Amino acid sequence: RSSRRFEPNRTIPNAVLKDVLESTMTAPSGFNLQPTHILLLRNPTLKHNLAQNAMLGFGNIQRLHDSAAVAVFLSDLTPHKRLDRILELETNHGARTGNYLASLPIATTVLLGEGTMATWMKQTATEALSAVQPMPTIDSVEAWSFKNAGLMAQTLVLAAVSHGIGTCVMEGYDVRRARRILRIPERYGVPLMVVMGYDYEEGRGEEVKRTPRLEEREVVFGDVFGEALDWGEEEEDDGGESSSSGKMPADTPDKTVI
Repeated sequence: RSSRRFEPNRTIPNAVLKDVLESTMTAPSGFNLQPTHILLLRNPTLKHNLAQNAMLGFGNIQRLHDSAAVAVFLSDLTPHKRLDRILELETNHGARTGNYLASLPIATTVLLGEGTMATWMKQTATEALSAVQPMPTIDSVEAWSFKNAGLMAQTLVLAAVSHGIGTCVMEGYDVRRARRILRIPERYGVPLMVVMGYDYEEGRGEEVKRTPRLEEREVVFGDVFGEALDWGEEEEDDGGESSSSGKMPADTPDKTVI
């Protein structure tokens, strides 16, 4: 869950932060291009400046003030510039085949066309060819890079929680102002920040009211969109292992879609 308040003036040990970051850096990314950077903000003056001049809403301002650290996620909007470094890493590591390494520049060029016109042309071409054979989905480079940042951010949240650290993922801020305060180059988007600290309510034994969640049937479908997920009863095969009934989904979806 997201932490609403943090214990002010309580720091996170460096050893804990290092372990959280090490885990975070294992997050997967498309083509292993690793297009995400983390700016770890701990300086009290910079935090105050960011909180007062870039954050939107009292809650975000207060959380940033009281947090022990802020992970600002930066998405590379020109990921092709990383390719030489990634190829060097992959070649030296030796886990990839020669064919993979040879095809990587071509694949990334096709799928990561930068610029509105390049993206539109590739989207138009793949849309037409999809009727004939499977084709990739062409996202804008911003959408692709932001998706990768989301994977990394969730990994950081899980790593932090494993150490008893509270977190809150935030997108309520003025990117332009944050960019100026933190000296972030235009090359990078700023899709989200994760504030970290020790939970205020739990530290005082207070009851923490959790926000409501949709029911499983409203979120999770079985096999095809809108089909209710039927756990059924598992049947044991001759080898003593359980297996599902293997029923085909109904033609008419269950009315579970919001």
